[in-house]
Amino acid sequence: MDDEQTEAHPAGSEHRAWPTRHGGGYPPGWHVRYRFRGRLGRARSASCATPVWHERAGTVTGHSLRDAHTSTTWVPVRPDGSATDTPVSLVRATDILDARPPGPTARART
Repeated sequence: MDDEQTEAHPAGSEHRAWPTRHGGGYPPGWHVRYRFRGRLGRARSASCATPVWHERAGTVTGHSLRDAHTSTTWVPVRPDGSATDTPVSLVRATDILDARPPGPTARART
């Protein structure tokens, strides 16, 4: 089996429409929190072997893409706060930490 396993839906009827992680894809418009490797601020030296992970939030802008050769699912995401004409980033589904449908947040509903 590959490294992108699907997970069961969270308990409760309110989560039935949520996609399973990694293999199920994420519908356009969903809000996701994801991690990425990269540089923010000052550059790190090339000799540093430990990857630098950062977290970012964004919105899914299209349907997921599946690479048949590597069995990797890629999700097009536009980072929060970026302009609408900003190119989307392709994020590995395994790097998505959590997702929620569009609409009010859980805190706003209570």
